[in-house]
Formats: sequence, structure tokens, C-alpha cells
Amino acid sequence: MPFAYNVDQSPQFSWWDHSNISNSIQTAYQIVVSKRLHQLINQEFVFDSGWVDSSKNTGVVVPGIEKDLKAGELYYWQVRVKDNFGNESGFSQPDKFICTDPHESTPKKGIWAKATPKKDNELPKLGNVVFIRSPKFNINMNNVDTAIVTAFSRGNEPLFIQGFDLFVNGTNVGVGSAHQQAHYLGSDKTGIYYNKYDVTENLTSGENVISALATAESDRKAFWAKLEVYLNDGSKKQILLTNDDWKVLDGSTAFGDYGVKIRSIYFGMISENVDMRYYPQNWSEVDFNDDTWDQAWINPEPAISNDEVLIPYRSQNTHRFETNEPSKKIIKLGEQDYLIDLGKEIIGSLKVNLNSPIDQRVTVLMGEQLQDDGHVRHELAAGPDYVENWTFVKGSNEFTTLQVKNFRYIELVGFQGDLHENDINGWAIEQPFESQESKFDSDNDLLNREYEMSKYTIKATNQDVYVDSQARERRPYEGDLLVNGNTSFVVSSNYSLNRHSMDYLIDNPTWPEDYKLYSIEMAWQDYLYTGNDEFMKSRYKDLTYKLNRGKNEESFDGASESFTGSLKNTKGVDNFDEKVGLVTNDGLIDWPIPERDGFVEGEYNAPFNAIFYGAYLSMSKIAEATRHTADAEHYRSRAARIKKEMIDRLYNPETGRFYDSLNADLSVNKHTAHHSTAYALCYGVYDDQAMADKMSKFVANDGKFVGSIYFIYFMLKGLIDSGHADDAVRLLTNPDDRKDQKTFAAILNTLKATIAPEAWSNHYKPNMTMSHPWGATPGLTIVQGIMGINPTKPGFETFNVKIRSGNVQHVNVETPSSKGIIKAALSANGEKQIVTVDVPMNSKATVILPENSESVEVTSGKGRTDAMSEDSVHIVLGSGKYRISYKAES
Repeated sequence: MPFAYNVDQSPQFSWWDHSNISNSIQTAYQIVVSKRLHQLINQEFVFDSGWVDSSKNTGVVVPGIEKDLKAGELYYWQVRVKDNFGNESGFSQPDKFICTDPHESTPKKGIWAKATPKKDNELPKLGNVVFIRSPKFNINMNNVDTAIVTAFSRGNEPLFIQGFDLFVNGTNVGVGSAHQQAHYLGSDKTGIYYNKYDVTENLTSGENVISALATAESDRKAFWAKLEVYLNDGSKKQILLTNDDWKVLDGSTAFGDYGVKIRSIYFGMISENVDMRYYPQNWSEVDFNDDTWDQAWINPEPAISNDEVLIPYRSQNTHRFETNEPSKKIIKLGEQDYLIDLGKEIIGSLKVNLNSPIDQRVTVLMGEQLQDDGHVRHELAAGPDYVENWTFVKGSNEFTTLQVKNFRYIELVGFQGDLHENDINGWAIEQPFESQESKFDSDNDLLNREYEMSKYTIKATNQDVYVDSQARERRPYEGDLLVNGNTSFVVSSNYSLNRHSMDYLIDNPTWPEDYKLYSIEMAWQDYLYTGNDEFMKSRYKDLTYKLNRGKNEESFDGASESFTGSLKNTKGVDNFDEKVGLVTNDGLIDWPIPERDGFVEGEYNAPFNAIFYGAYLSMSKIAEATRHTADAEHYRSRAARIKKEMIDRLYNPETGRFYDSLNADLSVNKHTAHHSTAYALCYGVYDDQAMADKMSKFVANDGKFVGSIYFIYFMLKGLIDSGHADDAVRLLTNPDDRKDQKTFAAILNTLKATIAPEAWSNHYKPNMTMSHPWGATPGLTIVQGIMGINPTKPGFETFNVKIRSGNVQHVNVETPSSKGIIKAALSANGEKQIVTVDVPMNSKATVILPENSESVEVTSGKGRTDAMSEDSVHIVLGSGKYRISYKAES
């Protein structure tokens, strides 16, 4: 992370190495640490590792550093490296981190607006939203190295969303605080996350102010913050702490909050009926006069109770981003009726700055979709009804809304005047996203658009933890993690949010029994992508519990809409039947239920056993990597037994299909739902290629998707891993865009999705959202599948490039890895094929050409090179840029 503040006193460092010399390998590194930037520049180090012989550049633990670092202190670090050609780099750009704050025994008490009597035409002060301002303060920034605001809020937990926007001198510096984590680290305590914001660049020498716009629902309403500066002389000083010197304004009247809620079946947020007669324009600016505001009320209850623990957030802070897509447009639907198409759906709010010719009241409709008549479908399929009323004053109307919604379209009904393109913009909440790290293009426009939708899905839906959709549930799920995490891996080098979400789901598993197994699969993927084994080691025991999925008194069907609590990760009951060699119980299979292709459930179910086979294999690798040797053998043995029994008891060799299930008496339910064979193919439940070929023919379904948009992850992965990428490409590039077709052409052209939707269309799931990461499978399939770029040793020490692009003749990808950016391309002209590959420093790539490739020639920037080759189709390349030409069998 660029600014980590959850660092313990034994930090792990990662960096990318760069070299223009082929086959370059880092042979040593030197890490230096100082308390302040000027000390780093002057080489006044609190720690200097000296030269350490090592090729490792990810998750590097430096021996001895722990004794020189102190809790709550700021540090800068740099690294330089040597390579195998005797070259020595300069130091990297400085980066800063803060060691986790020490535990404080003094109770923290937050501030809010007290429910005082209303005045004149004000609405009753409900306290659901509040404007907060610090006292103005003076500071000499010449003495300051870094300024940090630490903040968290309480009371918004029922809304499952972050509760405040933080401002410094009128500039939004971030959103907070992150989802609380029940059962933190398997304990009976709830983890309450605080966020730290580096506001150094936002402060000035002279007067400053810190402000917050906060929302909350429960009686625990509280906002807590402090400003600390790390001075150039090495000391730290507290400048501000929330207390009754701060000023507050109850936002009930400004936001027209008279108790009406915008609801899904899971939460209810206030309706933002903005009234500019009462909204304090420019309220977060230094020179705003808050003399008429109330003194802050201190909530007498501790903000952190005895059964809670205050902890630093473990990923990047969420920020506000003003969106203004090139495809944005304004359409006049009728007299005083304007439609704003933001160009892409966002998750967030609105930023408004318009001039009204008169005092007027307008109705504001927002939504993810349009109705057939071109007006906004404000009652979302997922439940919330985005209808609000805004009251403008004559002249300037400048404000931002706060509540988080999922929408692309805004309709203003009854607006008199001219509406300009930048009068209303999206005010999205996202983690910072480095778009330049990844890209894909090909000669198939549909495939390109699927990739861009998947990439934008990750960008737009990355807030403080992976969730299914902010429109309806706002909850993390392991099944969503599977797609969300893998797609994130291939488009972004920000691995911290995936790690944080995995940890959250370890402690807070969801109800589908198969979902719990995906925590194991993703823990192994995390290790392969990052090279960091810390998560597997610290959570090993908890991961083993995921394999015990037998029904007991703790089992629960969380599909119930009445369930509002959280499940806990417990040891559970082993559901492996030694006599039969299969596991009992069942999983989600697919959702909604009609998408299960008529699956017939029994005592021993094919999809669940196939997923278990994969989970046991992944757990055996985790056990091996963490030196639990006996466990590794046990898990491999279990996996082998399940595979054998599935094939012996449930596979029909004549049809190439798996039956759905066995009953308790071992009789076979001979229905063959597509899912039973697809899950088996995905996890490798087959004996040989001939069997895989037979299964693939059934799974490919003559180029038509079966099941939900979530399930196709397993369908596509199985086809590609079994050697049938051509079928996967055919499925993805199906051009049929008629309404309700199960194609991405229909999703993009007819449904007009810009974020991956929850279902193929409203026909298949009437309460679907248009913003659901589990539909982003094309992104990961293009990179991991069609381009075949996958780590084979942890941290991309080695990786494969196996391009199988079907009837797409030209493909080109850039994807991040823990070693650096990987580039790969294929250009096919008749029999002649050209593959180009950029391999980052400290890594080796194995390029796997098609079988029976001929006339293979490998060249680098210096001409022909002697690449290592296991055989005629496996080309092993060290770091550098390469061109491989060959003739492919027609």
C-alpha cells in the first residue's frame, strides 16, 4: 500500500524491480528507514539493513528492524538493489508508513448534534445527518513533515456502509470508517476500524479547519477524530481532538429528513430532500461563519465498548471522485424534464453546482436502468426507490449528497431553466485505482468491451470491503470473493482489499456451505499472487474449520430475509463419509434456484463434492507451504478418494456427464444438471484427456451459457483448464444481443450495463442489481484463461503464458503481478503465429505454445536467444522482452 498505517513493528516490504537487461535477477537489497523525510535525504537512518543477499522483493521481512520501530510513529523507507550483472540501482522514491497506534485505556467519546428544539420552519431535529466543524486552528507548515487525521464514527452500522465524508479546508480527503468486523480474529469481540488520512498537502500555514458530513441511525451516533502532526524535529504533537469546542449543525432540515427512508429489505437510509434555503453552502471552507451553529454534544457512552476493539483499517482508504465520463449526456425529455446519463453507473452520491433562475422545487429520480419510455426506473429492481425532492434558491446552489446509491441515470422533473453538462456530476466512492496497470485489446470488439466492463466493475465496486452490491445487501460473500478477487488480481496490484475481505469472511462466513470452501481457494490464490504467506500462517486453523461442513445445531440457512445477525467460524462437523468416500450436505449450486438446471439434491451431491475436491487440494498446498506435512498428506488423500468415488459412482462414460447425486441408500439420482458436470470439469474431476473432452462437449453446450452469470465462472474455467479455450471464447463472443439472451452482447447492448450485473437480465432475477461483481468473470477469464497468465510459484517467481484465443486472431494484454507488469500478445496470420512477451525482473515465464508447433524461433532485443525449452512447445524465458514466431498446425 502507498500509505499503510496498520504496520506492526515487524513490517513487510514489497517493491518492483526494473531492468533493461534480459535475464536480470535481483541478488541483494538494502532497505533504509528514517523518521522524517529530510533525515532520509540526509542519510540519517534509524535503521539500515545493509546489503542483504536475497532475490526476494515481495513480503520482505528485514531481520532486526523491530527493535528500532515504535508504535504510533511515522517512518519513511527506501530500497535499492543489486543485480546479477553487478549493477546497483539508486534508491527508490521515499514512501511513508505509520506503526499501529498503541492501545489507549482512556475511553474515547465522540461528538454529534444534540436534539435541540426546532426553530421557525425547521424540521424536527432527528440527528440522522450532521455537519461538523472543528475550531479554526493556525499551524506553521514549515515545521511539519506530515499531518495525519485519525477518525472513526459510530451509529451507521445498521446501514452496512461507511458513515462520513472528511474535509480539510473545503477539500474532501476521504470517506470512513470501514465496516466493523464481528468475531474479530475468531474472538467474541467486534473489531471497530479507524482510518488515518494524510492531510499534509491540504493544510496551509495560517488558518485551517477540519469538517465532516456524517450520517448515523442508531443511538450510538458519534464522530471521533484527532489531528496530529509529525514535526521535522522528530516529535509528534496533537493539534485537535473532537470535543465540545467543535461546532455542529443538525442536517435534518438541510436534507429534508422528515423520517422517510429509502429502503432495501436489509437497510433504510434517509431520503435526501436537499433544501438549499437551509443547506449551508461552502460549509467546509475555512472562512465559513459557523457562529450560529450549536456546540457539539459529547455522547456520554464510550465509542468503543468493552466487547469491542479499536483497530487500524488494513487497506487503502475510500475516496470521493467526481465523475465526468466522455459519454455523459443530457437529454430533454419534455418541458421541465431533464435526463442526465452519467455515461457509466456509479456507486456514490451527487456533486451539484448549478445556477437556478428562480426559487423552485424539483423532483429528482435516480436509477440503474431506464424504463421503456426513456424515463428513469427510480424504483430499483433490487428494492430501493430513489425519489427525492430538491428545493433550489435563485442563484448559486452548490452541495454534495452523502447517502450511497447505485445509479447511472438522474431525472429532474419540474426544473425551470437551462441545465448544463457540469451542473450535476457523480460523486463516486472508490478506492484509488491505477488504471494504467492493466489493459486488453483484440480484434474482437465485444471481447474488449467485456474486459472494460469487468475492469470498471472492480474500480467502481471497491470500497472498504468486497460486497455483493451496495444497492441491496451490502454484505461480503465468499462466492462473490471468488470472482471479485480473481478479477481484481488481473487488473490491479492493490492486493490489500482482497486480503482484508478474506480475513473478514474468515470470521463472518455466509450461509451457503460451498461458499465457505472458497475461502480456502482464495487463500491459496492470494499466496500465489503476492508471495506473502502471512495470511495462510495466521489463519491456518480457521481455514481448516472451513472443511467441516456437516449439518449440526450451528447450521443455518441464511437465505432467510429475517436473518440480520452474523454467523461465526466454528470447528463444525466433519462431513466426509469414510465408508462412501464422499461428503454429505450441499451448497448453493447456483442462484436463483431456477438457474440450477433442474438439479436433483441427494445425500451426496456431485457439485458439492467437486468443490470439496478442489478445496482439499488447495488446503493440501496450504498445509505443505505452512509446514503441516501430515495435514497435507491427509488432505491429498481425501481429495483422491472423492475424485475416485465421484467417477466410479456418479459418472456416465457413455454420455460424458455426471449424475446429480446419490441418495442415503446409495441409489443414483440420474438427472444430469449441467452444473454437476461443469463443477467436476472446473475442479479437474476426470481421469484423462479423453474423459475431459467428453465432459467439455456437454459443458460447452453448443456455445450457449447455462445457469446464472455467477455460475459461468466455473463453466469457463473448466473449459479452459481442460484444453477447450476455443469453446470458452465462442461463449464469450456470442454476438446474439436480443433481449434476455444469456450473452454478454445482450448485457452490453440491450441491458446497457457498465458494471457487471447480478443476472443476465431482469427476466432471470426480477430483483437483480446492475452493479454486482460476481458478474465480472470475463475479465479474469481473458487474462487467466484466454491469455493463460497464471503464477506457478508464489509471488510470480515463475508463471505461465498459454495463449489460446480461439477465432480471435489478435490479442494484447498488460496485467500487474507482484514482480511487475507482464505483457503478452498474439498475432496470427494464417499458419504464422507471433507471440510477444515482456517478463518482469526476478521472474521466469514458461510460454506454452500449441501442440505440434513448428519452426519455433525466439528473439530478444539483442537478436536470437537460446531460451530454455522443456520440449518443442514449452519455452522458458527469464526477464526481458521476447518475440516468439512459430507455425501452427492448421
